[in-house]
Amino acid sequence: MCRDLLELLLSLEGSEIPCNEVMASEYYAGKRGKTFKTLFGDIRNESRDYYYDRQNKTGRYPFDNALGLINGSTPALVARALMHTVKEPYAEAASDFQKCMSRHMTADIMMTYPRALGKKAELFLGERLSPDRFTPECVYVLADGTGLPLRRKELRGVKGKGPDGRAKTRETKVGAIFTGHPTPGAPKERARDPDSTTYVATIERKDAFAGQLRGEFDRRFTTKPNVTLFIGDGASWLWSIRRTHFPFAVEILDFYHATEHLEPILKLAGYKDKKKKRIFKKWRKWLKLGKVAQLIKVTDDLVGKTKEGRKAIGYFKNNKERMKYDEYLAKGWFIGSGVVESGCKTVIGKRFKQSGMIWSKKGLRALIPFRIAYMNGRYDELWQYLLSNEKQMQVS
Repeated sequence: MCRDLLELLLSLEGSEIPCNEVMASEYYAGKRGKTFKTLFGDIRNESRDYYYDRQNKTGRYPFDNALGLINGSTPALVARALMHTVKEPYAEAASDFQKCMSRHMTADIMMTYPRALGKKAELFLGERLSPDRFTPECVYVLADGTGLPLRRKELRGVKGKGPDGRAKTRETKVGAIFTGHPTPGAPKERARDPDSTTYVATIERKDAFAGQLRGEFDRRFTTKPNVTLFIGDGASWLWSIRRTHFPFAVEILDFYHATEHLEPILKLAGYKDKKKKRIFKKWRKWLKLGKVAQLIKVTDDLVGKTKEGRKAIGYFKNNKERMKYDEYLAKGWFIGSGVVESGCKTVIGKRFKQSGMIWSKKGLRALIPFRIAYMNGRYDELWQYLLSNEKQMQVS
């Protein structure tokens, strides 16, 4: 009944359709019918005016533009369909959509929607819309990377970590921003503010990612927070982003990555079994107490004369100023990057790294912005943005 009513309304004479007139270098090419998809079913319209531009060799249907059609589907249908695609693979998304909406849908059709709107969705994420209502006392900025499986032809010439030197995945850079209210002197009471975590992600290079991360920071906080903390795993590209885009932030080396770098030193020193565990616990405690200098001295005496030993100890020497964990804990700050590591798994991995998935760059670029908007709780706002400048038809 809804479908029949909508079809009747759209076929009424006298409907005011924006820009339904000949423009410069165009000519009127008659009426052409089309069947388009709505939430209520397929609708046929035979009265669509068609205009052709000889100079640019392009045509347009004002009727389609007035309805905001996306690859022959209404925005309401596409919004519902994309809600499924951001949560599960295209085949499952199409099946679930068909069950929920009682209308036919295929995975191939599902794939066309994000590709038609991906660039606009990316622009939305870059706009300074809906900032936080209050500037928090403390903000955490974290970043990491995770590999996504791409088609072989799109990985040609890309260096990888495997024995053959070839890459099997492309790195997707992920950023997380959340707020907190530190409780000095009570390190065990550290907690994120509820619903304060937002994410950014891209398969583009470091500079593009850095711009997105800073853009999300500026979108949320109209004035600079009292304290901004930048937590990373020690990769040089992360500290580079901190220097160029967050010069006011305090650098913190992720504590758990720091403890992992004790392993090669323990191995070079020849520690095994129970003694190895005992020494590891001792050194780990030193790190938490801020005794980095003492750790460096002891380990340097043990293995510092070898090339491998100097390299392993160099990690602690180079990051010494980022490892003042006793001070950080006393101020009630987080010292781990678990939030962004979890984001790599839940925001990106859960949707893009399922068994058997092989992506194209185009497919990733199109869908990632929708996934980010959804995970940030901004999916409805995204659709308001996509439709905000559309001129819709008036039925009289």
